[in-house]
Amino acid sequence: MKKQDILRVDDPEDPEGWFDLGVRLGEKGDFKHAIKAFTKGLELNPKDVMAWINLGVAHGQIGDSQSEIKAYQKALELDPKNVEVWVNLGVVFEEIDNFKDAVNAYQKALELDAEDADIWFDLGVALGRMEEYQDAIKAYRKALDLNPTDSQAWLNLGVVQILAGKLEEALKAFKRALEIDPNDEKAWYNLGLALGQTGDIEGEIESYYKALALDSNIGLAWYNLAVALEMKEDFKGAIEAYKKALELDPDDDETWDDLSTTLEKVGDFEGAKDARKKANQLRKN
Repeated sequence: MKKQDILRVDDPEDPEGWFDLGVRLGEKGDFKHAIKAFTKGLELNPKDVMAWINLGVAHGQIGDSQSEIKAYQKALELDPKNVEVWVNLGVVFEEIDNFKDAVNAYQKALELDAEDADIWFDLGVALGRMEEYQDAIKAYRKALDLNPTDSQAWLNLGVVQILAGKLEEALKAFKRALEIDPNDEKAWYNLGLALGQTGDIEGEIESYYKALALDSNIGLAWYNLAVALEMKEDFKGAIEAYKKALELDPDDDETWDDLSTTLEKVGDFEGAKDARKKANQLRKN
């Protein structure tokens, strides 16, 4: 199809024709022309809810969040009980770090459908980003009441419980997540963090090793493993872990400093000097 023919329909005065064209263009990934097609149809029929929704989706695909929001809001003016649009609106608000409006959108959706575990989960995420940890815990618990085998919800629940200072509850949440999905490296990593905070250094080390066996590119796991090994006076292991962390993030001056200190403990003063020099260079830059 030639470029000038892309936005052609049999009857230019038929809004459904423009809508169908927009859908086809969107399916092909041509979202810029899909937007034009949906807009043409809406000029003819501004009360077409599905056209507003699809217009919003197309704007989202090209990264135009503000236009996406406006399209969803127009759809909600016409159909205020549309749960899907309230959720979509919440998602885009989250994407632009407007967590307050995201929470409001998810709450509106839940007023219409309180039995949707995914919406409770999304609400928990937004509340956590707002540092409203107690409310986030409640939202995740509601999600888990509805879907108790959601390992990601158990993981997120544990994270906000740590942030709320509820370590024992967080440990239970991470362990439950791992019962459901034992190959979740993030759950093993966070379990390690929680165990470390409770003073179980051996359990912390074991958890980090489990996480890194699943994904060796978790830089923070290598760093925290090094710190934990150093606490157990396993300086050789700590040095290896610091070096692994630096392979992933060679510009972290703090890790270079810590490596230098640990090298001194094993008598490698030349290596310690080089590491300290590297840390100082990074701070100057």
